[in-house]
Order: sequence, then structure tokens, then C-alpha cells
Amino acid sequence: MTDLSVAQILADLAAQIARVESQEAFHAQQEVLHREQRAQSAADLLKLQERYEAFKAAAVAAEEVVTRAPVADPVRQEDEDARVQITTVSKLVARVAEARTGTFGPTAVAQEINQRFGRRLGRPLDTRTVSVTLRRLSAMKRIHLVREGKAFHEALYAPGPRPKPRPT
Repeated sequence: MTDLSVAQILADLAAQIARVESQEAFHAQQEVLHREQRAQSAADLLKLQERYEAFKAAAVAAEEVVTRAPVADPVRQEDEDARVQITTVSKLVARVAEARTGTFGPTAVAQEINQRFGRRLGRPLDTRTVSVTLRRLSAMKRIHLVREGKAFHEALYAPGPRPKPRPT
């Protein structure tokens, strides 16, 4: 026989019952939470599957339209650029700068040149090189300075010579 009294055994059993009851209540709460989460996940999955199928059907239809009949492309800018034989970077910068409308800076001109003529250049054209050429074009009055460059912003140019001021 054991040295435990009846009172101790009853107290231990009551403590175990209380612990198991609290565990059961906790797991019942978790079951409700997980049931709600599962229902939400099922709804999200159904919505995603519907959108996937709709997008897939639209992509197949678009592919059929595109591959059905090729459309004759008009002369593209790249084709025109490929035909142009420009021997120096300064001529390339002048061509792009004089063709632009509105104000522009060396960064925009360098990006356009690298995009249009990048394959023919040995390495990408940097902004500093373009800036020097733009200053020369401005001195020759082929473009004009709109805003002088500072340490915190680049110079801005516009095509053509500087307009004459109107008399007031």
C-alpha cells in the first residue's frame, strides 16, 4: 500500500481533472479557430483558382489573335537608327539632342542614345561625355541653355538657338 492519504489522492485527482478540463477547453477553442481559418483558406483558394482559369483563357485567346495573322510593321525607329551611319559620339549626341522637343538634360540624352544605339556603341555612353557635347552644341547655337547646371541638378537645354527677347 502507499503512504498517500485519501485526502491527498482526492486532491491530486481533482488537480488532474482541472488540468485536463482546461486542456479540453483550449483544444475546443483551437478547433473553432482552425475551422474558421480553413473556411477562409478554402474561399481564397476557390477565388484564386477562378482567376487563374480566367487569366489562362484570356492568355490563350490573346495568343491565338497574335499568332493568327502577322501585321506588317511600319518602319521602326530601330531600323532607321540601324541605317544611319554616325561615326562620332558628338554627331550622335547632336542628332538626338536636335531631334528632341522641350527641355532635356544630359542624362535623358545619354539614356536615349544607349537605348537606341547601345548595340553599336562599344560601351554605354556616360552622362559626362554627353554634357560636354551639349555645351559645345550650345556654344555653336545649335541648342540653347535653359538652366545652368549646379552640384545638385544638371543643366537643361532646349533645341534651336535662344529665342530673342520681346521688347516691352
